[in-house]
Amino acid sequence: MRAIELEATVEQHSIRVPDIIRDGTQVRVLLLMDDDPPANTAGDGDDLKRCLAGLTEGLSDEDLRRARDFGRSDPQ
Repeated sequence: MRAIELEATVEQHSIRVPDIIRDGTQVRVLLLMDDDPPANTAGDGDDLKRCLAGLTEGLSDEDLRRARDFGRSDPQ
């Protein structure tokens, strides 16, 4: 048995594995999480705040600058 360590982010309850692991390969999975996963409670505004706060992660200052062209022409 070989061991491969990887870090991944869960998306739609799935984790992508490296391409070297072929379909049909049996694996044993151990999940290690830094903290408790957020609770999925209906009407909890905190989840939305946390989601919005994470949107800027990985963006550069250039990505966050507001465009000067708003698509309107100057009135004449």
